[in-house]
Amino acid sequence: MPDLPLVGTVVVEVATGTASALASRMMAGYGAEVLKVEPPSGDPMRGVGPFPAGHADGETSAAFLYFHGGKSSVVLDLDTAAARAELANLLAGADILLTDVPLSKRESLGLSEAHLREAVPRLTVISVTPYGETGPQANYLATDLTEAASGGQMSLMGDPGKPPLKAYGNQAECQSAFHVYGAAMAALLLRFRTDKGSYVELAVQELQASAMEAQGPMAYNRDPAMPGLSSRTGNGMRVTWSQYRCKDGYAGIFVNAPNLPSFFEAIGRPDDLSRALDDEFMTGELLAYVKEWCAVRTRNEVYEVAIAIGAPFSYVATPDDLLTSPTIEQTGIWREVQHPIAGTFRVPGPPFRASNSAFELRPAPLLGEHTAEVLSHRSGHDAATVTAIVGQSAATRVNAAV
Repeated sequence: MPDLPLVGTVVVEVATGTASALASRMMAGYGAEVLKVEPPSGDPMRGVGPFPAGHADGETSAAFLYFHGGKSSVVLDLDTAAARAELANLLAGADILLTDVPLSKRESLGLSEAHLREAVPRLTVISVTPYGETGPQANYLATDLTEAASGGQMSLMGDPGKPPLKAYGNQAECQSAFHVYGAAMAALLLRFRTDKGSYVELAVQELQASAMEAQGPMAYNRDPAMPGLSSRTGNGMRVTWSQYRCKDGYAGIFVNAPNLPSFFEAIGRPDDLSRALDDEFMTGELLAYVKEWCAVRTRNEVYEVAIAIGAPFSYVATPDDLLTSPTIEQTGIWREVQHPIAGTFRVPGPPFRASNSAFELRPAPLLGEHTAEVLSHRSGHDAATVTAIVGQSAATRVNAAV
């Protein structure tokens, strides 16, 4: 049987951002015990929809259910000295701390680099900030919009002459999550070899800037811009590289020079291959023809023609398409999760699969579900002490969740 590779690894998550949330979700899936520290009001992500019909509470947020699957919820009001002392106890027994707490607040919470190096020298600390821990923007706050903008990726998205666009969702943070996960694993391996912890800084702006495709490296090296890549090109880059409306959605056609023969064959005009260098033909007659050719077909009809010939076309998949795709189904990505309030639903499973490692997910925790268990196991507290630490209103939820 495959093993969970991170069994025995304890991760404390003192963070509210998506980068840390997704990274620690992966760690939980591979067997780590992830202690999600939440304020009595709950992590802000609990208020992010959508919500299932009939529910609009912090236990059924689709975002929280996904990004925090497999974790343990520990309620600590870090505005109180007792809770901060308890956090220190958790860190003393942890392997990894994930935090994106603003730098200005870390000293008071006992989360500064200097304090952690002295208090828990074997702890691996992964610190996520928008703009790094030094420099003029070190204390700036950010949203996914400002992170995507400041990292440069928005400069490549949108139509020429119009404002730049941001990709849907929290893509800046989601992309960063895989860097956070990789950094944590590398630091953990280093500790295994040296018996010393590491303090690892990751700035979302830097991570975005490092993923600028060709545009970034060209600018960084002062190379002349490639034709067609010097500015935003929108969805009308050229006839062989665009998305086209179909009867039931969109299809994408992305053809490079070696694929031109299959492209012309797929659209039923193989004899026009000889005119591929005729700009007037390609941007006029052929563009109009391809638009019409796609418009009278469904996405799958376009796709099936391309597959039969070997042309690089694809349909633009919707979330429903992904849920019902037999190809994706056979990869084993979908995992069913049973939640006591939200019910049964499917979520993506492991980001990668190895022959000798497993990936398992428990449901996302109820608010404070594991507070009593964790504080009792790690600090030996009884119910009265837990109540004194987390406060009476929080203790009521904790006891109800147990």
